[in-house]
This record gives sequence, C-alpha cells and structure tokens, in this order.
Amino acid sequence: MADGEIALVPYGLGPIGKEILKKGIRDDAFNVLGGVDIAPDLVGKPLTAIFSEAPANALIVSDVSELSSIAQSYQQKIAVHATGSSAPTVWPQIRQLLDLGYHVVTTCEEMLYPWDRYPSLSQEINDYAKSKGLSVIGTGINPGFVMDTLPLMATTVTDQIQSVKAIRQVNVGERRVPLQKKVGIAKSEETFRELAKEGKIGHVGLEETVRMVAAGLNVHIDELTTKLEPTYADQDYELSWCQLAQGDVSGQYQKAKATTSEGRTIEMELTMALGIEQKDEMIIKGTDPVHLLIPNGIFGDTATASMIINTGKRLITQQQSGLLTMIENGLPFHSVRPFPSNKERV
Repeated sequence: MADGEIALVPYGLGPIGKEILKKGIRDDAFNVLGGVDIAPDLVGKPLTAIFSEAPANALIVSDVSELSSIAQSYQQKIAVHATGSSAPTVWPQIRQLLDLGYHVVTTCEEMLYPWDRYPSLSQEINDYAKSKGLSVIGTGINPGFVMDTLPLMATTVTDQIQSVKAIRQVNVGERRVPLQKKVGIAKSEETFRELAKEGKIGHVGLEETVRMVAAGLNVHIDELTTKLEPTYADQDYELSWCQLAQGDVSGQYQKAKATTSEGRTIEMELTMALGIEQKDEMIIKGTDPVHLLIPNGIFGDTATASMIINTGKRLITQQQSGLLTMIENGLPFHSVRPFPSNKERV
C-alpha cells in the first residue's frame, strides 16, 4: 500500500484528540482530511490553527458528513474517535461514521471490551459494522495496552497460569489539568466518596480491562469486586489551578479483582495521584513466572495517540469487520505503513 492511501479523520479535538492529530499528520500512511469538533472556537478554522504541520486546506467541521466530498475518493478511511468514555453515549457518533464508510478506532474506555457490561448494544454494534463491512475497536494505553494487551502477550511464554496482576502508578502532577480534576484532586473526602457511590468519579475501564484479560485467557469469572478510595497528599502542593495542603485529597486508588471457579485471579491496581513514583508492572504466576517492570511508566497522553494510530493501520491489515477487541486485532506494533497481508506479499 502506497503512502497516503488511507484517509484519516480525527473526531474530537480535546487534549488526546490533538495528540492523535499530530501523530496522524506525521505518519506517511495517512492523508488527514480534516477534523471534527463541536467547540465554537474551533469550528470553521483550519487544522493549522491547532498544528502548523497540518494540510493547509484541511478544516475543522462540526459534522463529519461535511468532509464526505473529500473522502469519497478513498477506498480506505479511518476515523480516530476521542469524545467520551460511555459506550451508549458514543454509539450514535460511531454509527454515523460507519454510515459514511469509516473504520473506527475509539478511545472510549467502555469500548475496550463492552460485551459484558452492554451485551445487547455490543451485538448491535457488531452486526451494524459487519453489515457495512467495517470495523470498530476501542483501545488506548489504559485500557488498551498496559494492563490488558501487554499482560496477555506476556502469558505467551508460560502456562498453567494461576494469576495475572497489573499495577499502574501515575503521577498526575505531570499530566493535563482535566485529568487532575477527574481523579478528585482538591475535592473533600466527603464529596469524593459521594461521587464514588454515584459512579461519577473514578477511572473508567478498569473492569473492562479485567474482563478482556479473562476473555483472552478463556476463563469464566465467578466473582468480580471493585474498590475506589481517595489518596491523600503527603505534603503541600501548588498546582496551576489549585493549592493543596498536606492531608487533602490528592487523587485516587482503584482496584478490580476477578476470581474464576478454578481459583485463578485477575487483579488490576491503579493509583493516579500527586507525587507518587510512576511505574507499570505486570506479574504473571504460572509454570514460568513472568515479571515485567517499566520504570517511570508509559506516558498515557502521547502513547495513547500512538496506540490509536498504529491500531488503525492494523485494522487495515486485518481486513476484519464488526466490533473487535485487541484480542481479535492481532499483535500490535508500529509500522511505517500498514503491514502487508499474506495476499499482498505474494
């Protein structure tokens, strides 16, 4: 496949969407046709207003159908979708993209493995995408790679697996302000716990991560428990948007643990707080134990953009249709252009 044969449309130009846009523009496999966002201060502007290397004639539009006249000449089209975390909320947007002929790679956390939380909706998305001959997949860094795809890949070198555990620690002091607010920084403990009870705070996707690992191992979950607690500042902090005193809420600790009927466990621990040591760690107990440690961790924002772009190329290679997960999409990796299929190599 020659360079630039794939049309790429970034759908959602928030902090992550902008990072995806930059990666897509710099990737020779893609032609970025324009961007989609409903923010009044963006609509109608050229993409160069966000990123100077963007094509000069590419505009930001509020409805992706406005790019149809440009997109119609491309056989392969991918929309990289980054607007929300809830599968039911983003489905109308994804359905429109499918109607317009786009494969969809989404950052929506619940789309990583929606089959258990939303079985009817998942079947609807799967059937609809197949009817169009297109694919939909949810991915990112967490969920998408660090705590699910990477541990599953690591199980390749062992057997008789008894447990899979992933630990991710993120110092949100080095991350974007919306994420700092999202994890509960500067909220009172009472407010944090009230929001936790209502499901209005906490990292979305940890349960989907556990369920995807279980699906990859082909084991049945008998029990799944979750935990969400505030963390507390061990010193005073001055952020760009607030000040924290020692003892104030500094972030959150989350845990999801599944147990199977055979006594196997799948456990995910995620801490997102100020001032903590960053790391990603995977511990797999089997015949040949596997322990992977990534000091300083994988930086979520830019790495998510790379994951989205490289997964898009993989979709083109695999030529599958329907609602996919990272399990069906095959080994993820970076390639300068979409990796040729066996048919193309002959």
